[in-house]
Amino acid sequence: MSSINWMIVSGCERLSPGCDNCTSYWEYKKLGLDYHPVEHNDKLLEPIVNKVPTVYTVAVGSDLFHEAVTSTFIKDVFKIMRKATWHQFEIVTKRAERMEYLSSKQLKWPDNVVAGVVVEDSRYKWRIDCLRKVKAKRLISFGPIIGPIGKLNLSGIDFAGVALEYWGPNPHETKKEWVDEVDTQCKDQGVSISEDHYLYKEIS
Repeated sequence: MSSINWMIVSGCERLSPGCDNCTSYWEYKKLGLDYHPVEHNDKLLEPIVNKVPTVYTVAVGSDLFHEAVTSTFIKDVFKIMRKATWHQFEIVTKRAERMEYLSSKQLKWPDNVVAGVVVEDSRYKWRIDCLRKVKAKRLISFGPIIGPIGKLNLSGIDFAGVALEYWGPNPHETKKEWVDEVDTQCKDQGVSISEDHYLYKEIS
């Protein structure tokens, strides 16, 4: 199944050190463009028009749950995803608190949509607790890993992926032992982890 980035929102802002080398930010900066988040209503119907089953990654390089994105627009995105049952969607956010809050009050996650959070090092493990409260299939993206993750509670988590940072002006170093500790804990706790994310050849 092919994969497409559904750029329903563009632009973002730095939230944590994992944002330092964001390729979207540096592209916008190079072009002298405003990087403030923008909702793209004109792209809402793209998955409906596309009849070929596709995996849509939602607003990669931005964040659907950014505070500047209205809850009304987010609900419109969810309506489309519920209708487009022949596709799969992945929404990964660093704004885990807002995802948790809106999910408890206004959003119903259909079976074809995966909820995810980013965890770059041990300081951001609290995002997993927010994710656990979202009634959906759940994904943790460990990446770019910029420090040791430490002990993990992965109960209720379905999938995980690990990525190294090899882009941007000053990529963070990732040590092999940081990746290994995530890999071991995922396997010990029965969480499916994507081998495609591994780039061991780049770790000294």
